[in-house]
Amino acid sequence: MKTKNNEKKSLRKTISYLFFFIILIFSNCNKDDTQPNCGCDSETKAIINESTQLIGAITYKEQTQSNSYYTNRYWITITDSSCSNCAQHMIVCNEDLITNEILSILNSQTSLNVKFSGELKEVCEKRFDISNISYQLLTLTKIELQ
Repeated sequence: MKTKNNEKKSLRKTISYLFFFIILIFSNCNKDDTQPNCGCDSETKAIINESTQLIGAITYKEQTQSNSYYTNRYWITITDSSCSNCAQHMIVCNEDLITNEILSILNSQTSLNVKFSGELKEVCEKRFDISNISYQLLTLTKIELQ
């Protein structure tokens, strides 16, 4: 009788230890929820509010043999009229907000003026250009033809 009770206690103890280790293993398997430090899904670095009424030129950048930097994407560029070397290039992350009106007029040889707002994010492929030229990714919140 004592042997059967000891066997039951031993089995319970073994099952308890096994259950404990299973819980320990699964509790340490956490999904990595950290945001990437670059790219369209990364943390917002700056916000362009609608109230700024910012206007830029939108183009579609096709890939060429000499240039493959963020190609086959829409770019919005802001230039400073008082600075011939100053440009801020923003590569659009969410093209679904670009209206059909803009898409129907836009082709690879033209640019259109648009008023826009959105969130700026860090590019993953760094490009070292002259200091007055910058590159960011842009998640649009609003865009309209000017």
